[in-house]
Amino acid sequence: MKNFLTYSLLLCFVVLNSCEDYLDKAPSTQLTESQVFANEQSLETAINGMYYTYGEYNYHGASVQGLLAPISGIYYSSQNINSDATGLNCLPNNTWLIRLWPAMYETINVANVIIAKLENSSNSLENRESALAQAYFIRAATYFDLVRLFGGVPLRTSPSTSETIHLAKSSKSDAYDLVISDFEKAKQMLPEIGENIIGKPSKYAANVYLSKVYMTLAGEDGGDSSLWQNAYDELIPVYGKFSLVSTFASLFELGNENTQESIFEIQYGHNGASRNFDAIRQFTPVNSTFVPVGQVTYGFLRPNKETFDNHFYQYPEDPRIDVTFLYNSYIKNGNFRTIYPIRTTTPDGFPALRKYFDETYNGTTTNRNFIKLRYADVLLMLAEIQNELTGPEDAYQYVNEVLTRARNTDEGPVLEPADWSGMSKDEFRLRVLKERQYELLGEGHEWFDTRRRGFDYLLNEVIIPHNENPTRDPARDFIYPTSEKNMLLPIPSNEISGNQEVSQEDQNPGY
Repeated sequence: MKNFLTYSLLLCFVVLNSCEDYLDKAPSTQLTESQVFANEQSLETAINGMYYTYGEYNYHGASVQGLLAPISGIYYSSQNINSDATGLNCLPNNTWLIRLWPAMYETINVANVIIAKLENSSNSLENRESALAQAYFIRAATYFDLVRLFGGVPLRTSPSTSETIHLAKSSKSDAYDLVISDFEKAKQMLPEIGENIIGKPSKYAANVYLSKVYMTLAGEDGGDSSLWQNAYDELIPVYGKFSLVSTFASLFELGNENTQESIFEIQYGHNGASRNFDAIRQFTPVNSTFVPVGQVTYGFLRPNKETFDNHFYQYPEDPRIDVTFLYNSYIKNGNFRTIYPIRTTTPDGFPALRKYFDETYNGTTTNRNFIKLRYADVLLMLAEIQNELTGPEDAYQYVNEVLTRARNTDEGPVLEPADWSGMSKDEFRLRVLKERQYELLGEGHEWFDTRRRGFDYLLNEVIIPHNENPTRDPARDFIYPTSEKNMLLPIPSNEISGNQEVSQEDQNPGY
């Protein structure tokens, strides 16, 4: 950490001047500190720089997928340097891990610079409140990631200096207090839908995140009804403010970003951050027809076999299956190539995720955005919350909206997945978590959804089914350990060695 904390403000300026502007208004000159906060245009540039760090390669651009997908227990990675994470034995010096941690704190630090300058300034810039709200929002979202992944972490709430390089861990409770406080501030200051710039959050994005915070705390607390009620109270104002697009397939059509279903997306491509969203290369099979000839992909991230099997056996005719997965066969190097479930061994003994294929990918930019929050997620959250509060009878309406849309195709509606009814509260609880996987696979929720219901859920619904899968390939598939340490990630080794206030005694249990 100390490698970057001493140049926090410099980082902010470098970011602002090294990337294409988030809104295609790239700054042409270096900005001094006073210039950054002198007028509306330069302040907007500062905010765009914050989104750049949030979306850059070592955070959402690549590390979130590279690390969190396989260690969620839902995916397989053929990347040799990541075999520890793929086997749920993540080491503190894992390549993706030691990239992710500092990138998250870089994002926080840019937000801290903006917050400090605006809170301590008497200027009356027209976009001051909006900029401050977005800085609170991104800081809260990043700390929410950190506390869920690592538990207690150092809490930096002011721009870093040489005097504050070394900082001890705060408690998990203190981290959640900060996250809630920041999201509350953001909610009060962010604009209504239609008043926000496309690609930047409205107030309802803060509502959704606050609801996720309370759902996470409720799951960790063993089901405190007041926390479930808080989650409901935050989320119900969002109900009806957005709408589902007509078909699930249309969500992932190229060029169909920022739809009426989108609540918050990280912008990539020509209208977003200049760096590539590397999920295109991570998920797309090598030498396939899903990118232009000559463009290199890796295809090392694949959904686990049971991830595909669960969806296929639950809803064999679900149109979402063909949108979500590449399976059975595809064309590789001009030749027919079989893939799972026809083939169960070799790297193609796994299905592939289709959502990030991009036939226009040029090796540098993609037309794909990363959807952080969308309305189907909200409906499934409401269903889960309502079931905890009053049981399934009042919860069916929300999940059935998602299922109705899932049945829609361009050729007309089909029969699966059928509406839900007749479930017990316990059955509904397990089924809605599976439904989140079927609807949202590949959209960054897997690690969090497999942990927030406690270790028993991770063990019985993820680890044991994986280990007992009859199609498991002993030459490639890992036997997942049944260790509770996988409820958290290890604190990276470079943080322990570089921060004098964090030592091996502060490492998470089991690492």
